[in-house]
Amino acid sequence: MYAMQSQGNIGENIMKKIIKSFADSLSYRPEFPERTAKKVYDSWDTVFQTWTNREAMARSIRMQEMGDTKNKWIAIQPLSDGEGY
Repeated sequence: MYAMQSQGNIGENIMKKIIKSFADSLSYRPEFPERTAKKVYDSWDTVFQTWTNREAMARSIRMQEMGDTKNKWIAIQPLSDGEGY
């Protein structure tokens, strides 16, 4: 597991990545699903990333949608039409 501390409360405002096998990813429930996204990693694995807040996650996802990246982040709780702009 990779974790990077940011400013704020240690328990809540940490941006971290967790890599799970495909089978484990089916039952994995992130601690903060409202600010967690996932994408395919290394063909069979899934990487989950938790952002420090939902706005930052939405902005990252919207920015990548403008490019032609094939392996994009997908929010665990879907974004509304106006989020991230």
